[in-house]
Amino acid sequence: MTSVSSPPEPTPAPPADGQGALPAFAAPEAGRRRTRRGSFLCHAVIATERRAGRSVLSRLRADTPLSPRPTIASGEEPYLRGAEAARVRMSASAAGPVGGDTYLLDIHVGAGSTLLLKDVGATLVLPGPHGELSRWITRVRVEEGATFLWIPEPVIAAHGCRHEHVIQADLAAGARLMFREELVLGRHREEPGTLRTQLDVRRGGAPAVVQRIALGPDAAGSRSPSVLGAHRAVGNVVVVDPDGAPGPISATPDPTCAVMRQDEVTVQITALAPDAPGLRHRLDQATDLLGAPWSSPTPRTWSAVPR
Repeated sequence: MTSVSSPPEPTPAPPADGQGALPAFAAPEAGRRRTRRGSFLCHAVIATERRAGRSVLSRLRADTPLSPRPTIASGEEPYLRGAEAARVRMSASAAGPVGGDTYLLDIHVGAGSTLLLKDVGATLVLPGPHGELSRWITRVRVEEGATFLWIPEPVIAAHGCRHEHVIQADLAAGARLMFREELVLGRHREEPGTLRTQLDVRRGGAPAVVQRIALGPDAAGSRSPSVLGAHRAVGNVVVVDPDGAPGPISATPDPTCAVMRQDEVTVQITALAPDAPGLRHRLDQATDLLGAPWSSPTPRTWSAVPR
């Protein structure tokens, strides 16, 4: 495994076709890792491969404040059912994202390997001193026969923030994905910031899930009854299984939660709740409808990220 920490590598020249290039707004000046106003420009990398019959980390690159760290099995891991996997915990070595920051995370799950990615704690998005937009872009590639299980902690939009959260996942036709997302508007009794999310999952080059959400005071209509209403938390679970989409074609465990089969191998769960614990409970209940290995065979005593 190659492990690299800050300072980052020089930013490579973009490919001629533009594919895989650092987005223009994220490209730092040569030799710089912070903007003139002090915002972070960071780029972390996680990569796995199948080696000698095991999933191993082939590359792990930390760039402050993004600090992925290898770890071992911890707590209950129902989605793995005891299977071997490379395990990584994402931690932060500084507060953020803060207004003006741009985080870029590249994840490559090599053919036949399995990666389980969790967070150490929630992501608290804070406003910056200049009222600028912060961005977190995650680009995922899952190769043939590989499995990526991604169970992050909540993203919390603190008062005054303006944040864009982008996830782009490109899956091979025989790849598996389990992704969980929990978005929370504001801390306890706090007015929220503005949060815009983009979720794009492609399988074999074709769109499987495309979702855009705009929440908070700058998002017109987000507090209307047809969007959030009085709720302050929204979440998703996306499962892509080449053996066939698990669970029912559609279901509504309660009026604030829906299970929707998007195609023959993809199912999406979306839920609303007044707060983060309520959202987690509703996502857990809906995930149980998918059956093994995604459901829990016994009453749940664990959170999405076991402590």
